[in-house]
Formats: sequence, C-alpha cells, structure tokens
Amino acid sequence: MSIDTSTDKIWTGRRILIGLSAFFLSVFAANGIMVFYALSTFDGVETDNAYRKGRAYNHVLEADAAQNALGWTTAIEIMSSRSPGGVSVYTTVIVTTTDGQAAPLVNPTLTFWRPTVQGMDVEAVVTAAGDGTYQSVAQLQRPGNWIVRLNAETTDGRPYVYEERQFIQPGAE
Repeated sequence: MSIDTSTDKIWTGRRILIGLSAFFLSVFAANGIMVFYALSTFDGVETDNAYRKGRAYNHVLEADAAQNALGWTTAIEIMSSRSPGGVSVYTTVIVTTTDGQAAPLVNPTLTFWRPTVQGMDVEAVVTAAGDGTYQSVAQLQRPGNWIVRLNAETTDGRPYVYEERQFIQPGAE
C-alpha cells in the first residue's frame, strides 16, 4: 500500500480564495450586464401629472360605464403590406348598435401606438364608408404589437373610445 502524498487535491486557503473570488466576480459581471441592458433599453411610459390624472380617474370609469351601457359592438379588421417606409396598414372599423344597426359616430380618429416605444405613434385619417363602417390607411414604421385606438363622439356628444391590441405584420389579415 502506498500513501498519496501529492498536493494536487489539498484545498488550501489560496485555492478557496481564488474560487470564491472567481464565483463572485462572475455574479457581479452577470448583474452588471443585466443592469446595463435594463437601463439602456427601458422605454417605459411616463405620465406627466400622474396625481391629477389619478384623481380624475373616477370620471374615466363613469364614461366607460356609460359607453358600456350603449351596448355597441366594435370590430377592427386590418390588412397590411410591406412598403418602402415600413408597413402600410389598411383598416376597416365596423361599429354597430345592440340591434345590429350602424352606429353613428362624429369625428372619428384612429391612432396606432406602440406600448413600449415612444415616438412611433401614428394618427390615421378616417373616412366614413356608410353603414357604421369607417376606413383608414396608415403608414407604420415597423411591424409588431400595436394598440389601435378609435376615438369618436356619439351624436349626443359623449366620447366613444375603443382599444384593441393587434399584431401587425406585412401580408397578414
């Protein structure tokens, strides 16, 4: 029998210090990378006057309840195609009352906005095609997730707002 006298497998203080240092250095490097990407890519929505808007939120809830009481149905159909400037979007909005009749809207506007990127919002010109159908054409910079918002007024002057999230890609219907 022989006794192993090699020093290869002995854990000395120096080896432990190097191992712990390497471990924590890799943890700090990973955290540093995560912090860098979190700070450089954050494009979150910032709200001016958040306190005042929060205090007025009950009015928003009341307007939403009044709109829901109308019982109107809104459908947004989107066709898109690739264009030199990005994506051309052809939108048809159909608004009907509870009995299936065309819902009359005054001054409708259609806004496309990216929830994560500021400065890419597009407001489209809306034309009435009759029978509660409204059409628009918009030029978006990129495909992807967009929130489509219809802003209008009813004939008695109440606001009518409808939002729908759409994934827009060229050639999609």
